Amino acid sequence: MRALLATLLLLTIACATTTPKAPGEEPPIGSSTTAVVNGQRITDEMIGRGRGEMSLTRTASSDSYGWSQMMPVKIGGGLGEGGNRTYQFLNTLRGPNGEDVHYDRVGTCCPFNSPKSPFEDGGALLEVYVISYKGLETPRRLYFNWYDEGEMMIPKGLTASK
Repeated sequence: MRALLATLLLLTIACATTTPKAPGEEPPIGSSTTAVVNGQRITDEMIGRGRGEMSLTRTASSDSYGWSQMMPVKIGGGLGEGGNRTYQFLNTLRGPNGEDVHYDRVGTCCPFNSPKSPFEDGGALLEVYVISYKGLETPRRLYFNWYDEGEMMIPKGLTASK
């Protein structure tokens, strides 16, 4: 129950601080997670690595799939399983030559409506993670929709573990 209340609080803060940007601009991020234990920053990658992987075999045909708020990965699972599915998806990704992909949660953004939203008004937000790997000049953002389900594919430019 406390976890659900904390999630709702984060979503409320994010909705209140998110303002639309011009097309092509990075959206604002309304929340993030950071914890420090004994002087060490705890990342989402540290938390997520124990969640396993999923099977991803098909590469998206669109350059925007996953990389754009307009075409997020429809991971599904809602508030209960969306986080686990996101970690499994991220754990499966590799760079174009099989490089390990590192990730961290940036926050939430991009309000939209979903019939599967648990909220009364049907409102929902996307989850945003930043990824990097050896040889990638600038880290990139991946966008996830926890409420709607769709075929999960490998974003263009990446590969997946075997």
